[in-house]
Amino acid sequence: MMLLAVSSGVAQTTAATGSVQGSVMDSNGPPVADAQVSYQLLVPPALSGGRSSSPGVAGTVTSDASGAFLLSGLPAGNYSLCVTVPASAYLDPCVWHYPVQTQVTAGTAATRTIVLTKGVFLKVRVDDPGGLLPQAVDGIWARRKLVVGVKYGNGAYQGADNTGVDGGGRDYQLIVPAGAPFKLWLYSTDVALNDSSGAAVDTSGSLIPFQTTSGQDQMFTFTVSGPASGPH
Repeated sequence: MMLLAVSSGVAQTTAATGSVQGSVMDSNGPPVADAQVSYQLLVPPALSGGRSSSPGVAGTVTSDASGAFLLSGLPAGNYSLCVTVPASAYLDPCVWHYPVQTQVTAGTAATRTIVLTKGVFLKVRVDDPGGLLPQAVDGIWARRKLVVGVKYGNGAYQGADNTGVDGGGRDYQLIVPAGAPFKLWLYSTDVALNDSSGAAVDTSGSLIPFQTTSGQDQMFTFTVSGPASGPH
């Protein structure tokens, strides 16, 4: 069994560091291979100028075929762990719940099992025949001319990622829990949208209700009908 690890980039002696021997499992039992486990050292706010984590001690490792992963050479402290699985609908605990936390002690190897639950993909296609939206994927700091996401619970919000742009439009995607009610949220001050039936969509913040079902992706299609008619 080969374990893959990425160094945090902090020079530490073996005696001054510890490790985490972990595994990623499906909630129904099977191991999860190729899971990307991101770790970050948590620092008390009083020691980090009000910040709760240290960007200097962080990295990502990938689980092997048996779901195992290894975090090595870590300074002692408490760490948060987030997990994503490319091309699979596993829910990242850092997005929908709370980060998994584990304690590292110098000179010892902690063990941690992370159990993941499968959600479903929310996929939103926005056809843009007039090319009114940017012809490149939204950057991290770029102003978004169209915002897509979901609202749920008591007003909580999660944004969808702009996963692709082609000559005909744009794609958005978000993994959401199965068996739960949501409201699709669309916002733009730049363009007007029509839904798949041709009806106009309120882009000042439309809330389109839908219910997710286990094993079934949720898909929506909209079309840019022209520039926004006025300020929202």
